[in-house]
Amino acid sequence: MLHERHFRAMNTDVGAWLWSTAPDRATTIGRSLEWAEGVFARVEDELSRFRSTSALSRLNQAAGRGPQAVSPLLWTVLLSALQAADDSCGIYDPTLLRTLERIGYDRSFESMQDLGAMEAVASEPAFGSWRRVRLDDAARSVSLPADLALDFGGIAKGWTVDHVASALAPLAPVLVDAGGDLRVIGAVGGEAWPIAVQDAFEPERDRTVVRLGEGALATSSIGGRHWHRGGRLLHHVIDPRTGTAADSDLHSVTVRAPSAAMADVAAKVVLVLGSVSGSAYLLARGLSGLLTTVQRHEIPVGDFRQEEREPHAAVHSS
Repeated sequence: MLHERHFRAMNTDVGAWLWSTAPDRATTIGRSLEWAEGVFARVEDELSRFRSTSALSRLNQAAGRGPQAVSPLLWTVLLSALQAADDSCGIYDPTLLRTLERIGYDRSFESMQDLGAMEAVASEPAFGSWRRVRLDDAARSVSLPADLALDFGGIAKGWTVDHVASALAPLAPVLVDAGGDLRVIGAVGGEAWPIAVQDAFEPERDRTVVRLGEGALATSSIGGRHWHRGGRLLHHVIDPRTGTAADSDLHSVTVRAPSAAMADVAAKVVLVLGSVSGSAYLLARGLSGLLTTVQRHEIPVGDFRQEEREPHAAVHSS
């Protein structure tokens, strides 16, 4: 029997599914799914840059004031983000919040207005700025330079998906999906979970189905969160080498990886790098993916097994 719970968190739709044929576990599973919703709410309360009272916002507000003690959750996600920055040679960078704000993404996306009438802004490269964050392991404190601020964005969402899925996995095979960042642990009766990947240009249409018995999937695209400013189309994926919205030959990237946090970071990095360097990035890390160019050409990378869309129900990765 499939148990599921759906809710809204982190500015996206979240779903959690558990498959169990044991009737005596129904109550425990129901409570566990309720717990999962609470976890997403708590992480958002602590790590959202759009909430002025969050621990992340307080740390950003204290930039330039020396070491700041932080919570275990913020510390853990920050370490993961800095490790991802190091692994990607700075193409992924969690310290680009000021750049995002400068080009117009300074509020929750659903409350943004078209910025077409506003003056265009000049690019300001920020490559390597993550190296300026100072950590004190013993005191679990963080020092941010006055001109830097953190935005965990997708990596916090991916981390939460991984955390919840790992906690629920001892109960039954589980799938957790937060706006297309999803993690699967355990096949259902030996059968992998069918995951429908949306068409990059027509979100209401499924492009393909990927089967996951273990692992994660994440998609990053320039087609979702975008806006106009100074007559230019901008989006939320920043190239730190230029200090503005990435401008590669890719429109969207779907990555398969062991964890949702890893898949989310890799999808964004590849979107910035473009099809050639992005494919090399995935292959060097043993990851696979499906790259869609702005000309609508699809490029499978590595062992990205897919099949034609099937008529039966599938969880969607957007």
